Amino acid sequence: MHKNSNAAFWLVGYSLMILMAGTNIPSPLYSVYQHQMGFSSGIISLIFAVYALVLIPSLLVFGQLSDRFGRKKVLLIGLVIAAAGSATFVFATNLVWLFVARGLQGLAAGMMSGTATAALVELRPDHRKTASLVATIATAGGSGVGPLLGGILAQYAPSPLVLPYIVHIILFIPGFIAILIMSETIKSKSSGSWRLQRPSVPSTIRMPFIMGAVTSFAAWSVMALFMSLLPSYISSLMGIHNLAVTGGVVFLVFVASAIMQFTLKNLAFQTSMISGLSLLIIGLTGVLFAVPIQSVLLLMISAIITGLGQGLSFMGSMALVNEVVPESRRGDVVSSLYVIIYTGVGLPVIGIGFIAEWIGLYGAIFIFAVFIAVLVILMAVLIPTKMKQEMTANSMT
Repeated sequence: MHKNSNAAFWLVGYSLMILMAGTNIPSPLYSVYQHQMGFSSGIISLIFAVYALVLIPSLLVFGQLSDRFGRKKVLLIGLVIAAAGSATFVFATNLVWLFVARGLQGLAAGMMSGTATAALVELRPDHRKTASLVATIATAGGSGVGPLLGGILAQYAPSPLVLPYIVHIILFIPGFIAILIMSETIKSKSSGSWRLQRPSVPSTIRMPFIMGAVTSFAAWSVMALFMSLLPSYISSLMGIHNLAVTGGVVFLVFVASAIMQFTLKNLAFQTSMISGLSLLIIGLTGVLFAVPIQSVLLLMISAIITGLGQGLSFMGSMALVNEVVPESRRGDVVSSLYVIIYTGVGLPVIGIGFIAEWIGLYGAIFIFAVFIAVLVILMAVLIPTKMKQEMTANSMT
């Protein structure tokens, strides 16, 4: 039983990683679609962001459904829909197909993100921090592998807009089989009549949840920039048109994130979040300076620094939330966190894309960097203060 549970734990993590890889395979390919179909940076941002806009209501529904009907059923359906999203990309010949494909990917990610994270914790109930670490590394690692895989296959293999998605569908097979035969992780499911509810957070953990949610919002809004518009930024402003290189820059960000989460997994929540947010600003500043001096080296270094910052800030926020959430509310609360995360993935990118239509992509990213800097300063002040107040209140009770 222990061996089966251990195998299930790692294969759920694998499935989450492959899911996230698939959602990011298109990142280096948006410029190819743009060239073939003739759309603007604003449309790229919408194609990318429809994923998040579909994902959020999906999270609202399936986080609660997995608490009631079990993780296994939701995970299996999510894997099938994710494979359907990749299959739709294979046949994409116009913008409608691209939007539908991204919508399917968002639906699948909404079903699986919070559910898989909750299942990992339930498969390792005595090692919640390890489960949180696997969830964050699977998310970051898969998000990095996807652009690299898509970029290399598109640049050097035949059928650049087909083969990456075929490979992704094949990679899903082991995870699907594993989840199909694994045991349900929920020991006591929610009872009573079901109705759709807004995600809610118990008042006892509201303040630490807000701290984690805002930190995650900032971390993933920066990542969304790298996944959506940075390949166009690199090709149009730095003259680099190799898809493997543009996909590799996104890969560097996520690999750095995963490495940081693994090597500093025991770092305190507060230190992890504040230092991570600070590194995000340094990385964004480097990306901005790389253009006027046309330095690929500075771009690569900045990408790595950004990834380090994202890894630290996301790891700290996820571990904090998983530590304080009540067992019976895990699926709902984790899904609530992902709603905030994917709001950060979707909305800022849309803004950047359409601002770029007015003042250019460089100016739009500069404005975004200023916004993140203000948010980081605010959090640097609030996190120590609020966490100290929370600890004082807990000690008094």
